[in-house]
Amino acid sequence: MDILRAVKNKHCNYSKTAMMIGGAVVSGIVIATIILVPVLSSMSKKNYQNNVTRSHSSDSHATTQHPPLFVAAFNIKSFGDSKSQNKLLLRKIVQIISRYDVALLQEVRDQTSGKALKNLWQGLNATGSAYGLVHSKYLGRSSYKEQYAFFYRIGSAELTDTLQYDDSAHDIFEREPYTAEFTYYSTKGKRRKRIAFMALHAKPKEAKRELKELPSVMKLTLNHFRHSHGIIAMGDFNADCSYLSNKRKGDLEIFKVNGSFKSLIDHSADTTVASTTDCAYDRAVAYPNSVGVMDAKVFDFQKAFHLSEAEAKKVSDHFPIEFKVL
Repeated sequence: MDILRAVKNKHCNYSKTAMMIGGAVVSGIVIATIILVPVLSSMSKKNYQNNVTRSHSSDSHATTQHPPLFVAAFNIKSFGDSKSQNKLLLRKIVQIISRYDVALLQEVRDQTSGKALKNLWQGLNATGSAYGLVHSKYLGRSSYKEQYAFFYRIGSAELTDTLQYDDSAHDIFEREPYTAEFTYYSTKGKRRKRIAFMALHAKPKEAKRELKELPSVMKLTLNHFRHSHGIIAMGDFNADCSYLSNKRKGDLEIFKVNGSFKSLIDHSADTTVASTTDCAYDRAVAYPNSVGVMDAKVFDFQKAFHLSEAEAKKVSDHFPIEFKVL
């Protein structure tokens, strides 16, 4: 049976930034980093930490109106050092990600310098909101490897745990699913609840095989996160066009109508930037189907930011998918 390995949180203090690094190495295999945002220039470290503590306290929820948790998954197309140092591109990426309380990024590729996520993280914190970051190790069978990364808004979502799925026994996934669990205030339950978000960037030519295995991985992962009321797998599933025919979609449990899983993005959606393609590659699937979700759709940043197609493609060849968790 496949093994699930959990990354546990540990705390380290640094003089210039408030930083938390968790699960550096688990059995020599799993590596993840959790970063709480740097101190804003107008705020002392002590006051910043006090504000973070207050934002997580249960007392604050008694008097504050909380919107649903706004979540996105974004294939950011080969995000590395050069892309993150392009100020114009970085500004647009920050503008996109800062819309969300939790944002999953895929195709993070910065093994050499490690500055790409740091530059983006600093850009997000310059918006006036405090953001945390947690990411997987680099994943992939060949020399080409990618990283999953979750940015989350402090006060809206509190990271509680992470888990790197290990399928080395069967080697089904090119980039094994990586899950982050968060506590948030549920507008449906009127209380704080936990939910898990699973990242998956499926290999195009192996999309059906990986997506067929996904339901069992989601169930196993949710068993690990015993206090979560549900799990949502999301990312670039390559679940359309030449990679996954309509017939093959119908064979997959995650897309069964009235099944135990709930597909959030319609087959008719277009998650690609190019005007010559119309493919619903990027998806999100909730388990169980009772998980409260609303307003699931594609965010067309080209239209929203009045960009030309060429300008939009410099940001990514994918649009983010987004939804709100109740």
